[in-house]
Amino acid sequence: MIDPELRDREQLLAASLTVARAEEIKNLFLTLQAAGVTFFQTLRREPWGARNFIVRDPDGNLLLFAGPAE
Repeated sequence: MIDPELRDREQLLAASLTVARAEEIKNLFLTLQAAGVTFFQTLRREPWGARNFIVRDPDGNLLLFAGPAE
């Protein structure tokens, strides 16, 4: 269990979920966006070649979704 104050102050991730293909991460992002999900961080390409986004679940936990950029 993560202390909520520490979690929020340090922006700690509660979970990291990875997909195998670039189109999967984009499709997942678009699906969640169409469903009205509020993003903590929108889909972006990282310098190391990954694409990821972060959502905050109803309990305040940050969930990272990641996949390859290409």
